[in-house]
Amino acid sequence: MSEQVINQEFNTYFKLLTKDQKESILLLIKSFVNRTNRISVEQYNNEIDAAEARISQGLYISHEEIEKESKEW
Repeated sequence: MSEQVINQEFNTYFKLLTKDQKESILLLIKSFVNRTNRISVEQYNNEIDAAEARISQGLYISHEEIEKESKEW
């Protein structure tokens, strides 16, 4: 697959994500690009707190929901 096609597909799918999903993908991408810089314990704990807050607000997809959704792929 050409880089141009990859970029086009990425942009197409990225636009369909929620804000929280985009933030997660962005953090993942940054981890690939910036492997030499480790985050601080404080930042790690802040990210864990933020994730737990999203879970408490019900902003997650359960394993069962993912299994059901994946059957439609």
